[in-house]
Amino acid sequence: MAPFEEAYRVVRSNLLVSLADLKRPRVIVTSANAGEGKTVTCANLAVSFARAGQRVVLVDLDLRHPDAHRMVGAHNRFGVCDLLLGRRPLEDCLQYLQLPGLDAQSAQGVYFIGTGPPVRNPTELLGMSRTSVMLDELGKQADLILIDAPPVLPVADMLVIGRIVTGVVLVVEARKTTVTQLAKTKDLLTRNQTRILGVVLNKQRQRDSSYGDAYGYGNPYLDEAPSTNGNRGTGKGGPLGTSGASGVAGSSGASADDKTRSGR
Repeated sequence: MAPFEEAYRVVRSNLLVSLADLKRPRVIVTSANAGEGKTVTCANLAVSFARAGQRVVLVDLDLRHPDAHRMVGAHNRFGVCDLLLGRRPLEDCLQYLQLPGLDAQSAQGVYFIGTGPPVRNPTELLGMSRTSVMLDELGKQADLILIDAPPVLPVADMLVIGRIVTGVVLVVEARKTTVTQLAKTKDLLTRNQTRILGVVLNKQRQRDSSYGDAYGYGNPYLDEAPSTNGNRGTGKGGPLGTSGASGVAGSSGASADDKTRSGR
């Protein structure tokens, strides 16, 4: 197993503790600011959960700066915006991602919905009741919904979505995110009554991690090795783990098959 895959496996295991006994949870992956690695973390978590036998729907709700489709090799011609505006049905927007070692005919796998074309009023669109209805429909077809959401501090979009999900995983970039920014982010989420499931420390350098030094491995995507020195997830915003990966563990987009459209 590649080092960065092991890092995400540990994050997955800790997150499962926070989500224990919850049926079809909706989890947001976000950060205080843009560029901290929330999208790659969200995508790799989706792959990790799928390889553990779960059926995952990855949803890009960062309507202002969509990037998840490029990360997973999918199209973004239509998606969430089309669904919320009633321009396309769900089966047109859901894409199945081809992952090495996963059979499209099995129950497990990753399904993806991009943002679709840009809109002028993303906050208002996400605040519509249709967003919750869309997530309800997706929940009928998945064990877990992972949402790549906008960062917390620049815009209000994340807080709007945060009211209708199970909780959030907060991605923090090592040596970049400040304590003040983290404190403000935590305060905003708490006031919004959004549960913080845990924190992922991203882009941790190998020399800063005793775990990485002990095992002596590098990273295929960055010159930064992941470490897994996080505590077990408690649902109280504790660390889930750390990661230095910047690429998705092998995926390519494909249109959703009939099995997906039928909700099988």
